[in-house]
Amino acid sequence: MGLLYGFREVRPVVTYLLVAANIVVFGLTYLVGRIWIILLWGLTPINILEANNPLTFSYGIATIFTSMFIHDGVLHIFFNMWALLILGREVEVALGRARFTLLYFLSGFVGGLAYVSTALFIPRNLLIPAVGASGAVFGVMGAFAVLFPRRPLAMFFYLIPIIAPAFVAIAILAIIQTILALILPFSSIAYSAHVGGLAVGFAAALIWKRLVMRKYYGYYWALNDF
Repeated sequence: MGLLYGFREVRPVVTYLLVAANIVVFGLTYLVGRIWIILLWGLTPINILEANNPLTFSYGIATIFTSMFIHDGVLHIFFNMWALLILGREVEVALGRARFTLLYFLSGFVGGLAYVSTALFIPRNLLIPAVGASGAVFGVMGAFAVLFPRRPLAMFFYLIPIIAPAFVAIAILAIIQTILALILPFSSIAYSAHVGGLAVGFAAALIWKRLVMRKYYGYYWALNDF
């Protein structure tokens, strides 16, 4: 099913493929062995920082990307894929498939580097692998907030439902994630990756917004829908 934008119907193929790939990999991790997959293909900071050290077993920089497709539990993948499916379709159609693909993987990449950087200050994190598409998905959220700032968006903040304009809701989420990254450095949740992904999403959408809106919706919308 496609989405109607302007006078064109576009199918968000990349979003659907990403969701399908994540689900398939999630199933395979349980068939092959979840722990081994996480240890080998998850993003472990020491394997990036010491990639040239023969004593570290690593697939190098590739684990920043492979870790995006690995999830540690049903709820983990459910919420990531739910957000990607709801928000990603609209962002993909607005930006186009190539830009959306770049946005997704660049957000995940920067989010991964943000997590790795925490190990420079928190040695405990050196040996803890991070997995999940959260950095990439938060990048999609950031882009959605910029592209559709007034769109009503329902979100849950620790089981508390709120409905607010997308920019307001996601800006609040960004503030909360940043605070948590600072006050909970030893958390099992990689808040730093979320913040890194959000930053990329915000920045990329700000750069592309006027170009995209002028191309598909007209000059007036490009200047006034902020």
